[in-house]
Amino acid sequence: MQLPQQRPHHDIAALFAGAKDFLRVSAPMVRYSKLEFRRLLRQNGVQLAFTPMMISDSINNSEKARQNEFSTGLDDQPLIAQFAAKDATEFVTSAQLIYPYADGVDLNCGCPQSWAIAKGYGCGLLRQPEQMRDIVQCLRRTLPAMFSVSMKMRLLQGKDNETSVQKTIELAQQLEHCGVTFLTLHGRTPTQKHSKNTLNVAAMAEVAQSLQIPLIVNGNVESFQDACELHEKTKAAGVMAARGLLANPALFNNEYQLATSTPKGCVEQWLDIAETAGDHLQFQCFHHHLSFMWSNAMKRATRVQFNSLSSRAQVLEFLAEHFDVHPRGRSLGASYTNCTYSHFTPPKHARHLAAEAEDSSWDAGSDGKFFTEFKTNQLSNDNVGDLELDGLFAHED
Repeated sequence: MQLPQQRPHHDIAALFAGAKDFLRVSAPMVRYSKLEFRRLLRQNGVQLAFTPMMISDSINNSEKARQNEFSTGLDDQPLIAQFAAKDATEFVTSAQLIYPYADGVDLNCGCPQSWAIAKGYGCGLLRQPEQMRDIVQCLRRTLPAMFSVSMKMRLLQGKDNETSVQKTIELAQQLEHCGVTFLTLHGRTPTQKHSKNTLNVAAMAEVAQSLQIPLIVNGNVESFQDACELHEKTKAAGVMAARGLLANPALFNNEYQLATSTPKGCVEQWLDIAETAGDHLQFQCFHHHLSFMWSNAMKRATRVQFNSLSSRAQVLEFLAEHFDVHPRGRSLGASYTNCTYSHFTPPKHARHLAAEAEDSSWDAGSDGKFFTEFKTNQLSNDNVGDLELDGLFAHED
């Protein structure tokens, strides 16, 4: 099928091959891995960025969902768009819609939340390996070979919920044979969710060694040293970070390899990006990111005051007064692509039509589970501790 390209596509396989040691990758994060934050990450060493996970059924059937959930610009590359889909029809349809604006598509097979599994999304697909293979094969028959297709998955479970490295290797090799460009492996099983002490580095290393395609490893990367150690132990082609990048977007920046918190200059970059973005960046998102990246610099009383701010002007005044943090006034000249989808008309069937009538249970205007827990934690402790990450990687109930 001939589809238009808004820009030339990057060869993602070549991107891995050209990496000096390992590819620095930012994770798909609901609410947070949006265009403006991706721009900040790219200025600080990230070499491959993912969009937040998008629900294929919504994207395929709603122009409003497409405009709300996806945005990009000519500087936003290379880019992987991640989707949650139940079957090949849903996923391939989404891929055809997004094809002009991204360098590849990724299927979420790692979300461990019960609602996702019940709907056949995320980890629910790990129970259907034949469905996963069919999805890859259908996409490969439909779109050009250079367009990347990948999957983000978890370690599989064997008897008694024990990790089965062999089952994971077998599935990964089957997907490799079907034509995936790369895989991302989170080093826990679905039942382990994101518990910090359950990361199975040895299992990830075995999977990496069993594949000819690149493997990105993911889990517990909260500093540059963590990333280097995970690469050294697994020999994986790429390392992905999520929460670590929220707390310090300069995590992969070579100039700040020993930093234990977000450098002041990185915060000022975010202020410049926000100024350039204008109304494209909602205040809630702008404010949340500053809370994540600068909370360690604030004592409890200061956090309470900061969390009460309700406008961009108030935030800028607060940061200038308390921390001598200011926008640097560097106009980035970053544009926003006018994403249109007239190049492809998604097919409809009964399930899609029925889904259009359902009210979405995810409210983009709410704070969300992850930030709500983060705010509660930071207001009750002077030292911000670990948080459950479930809300970062999939739509919330």
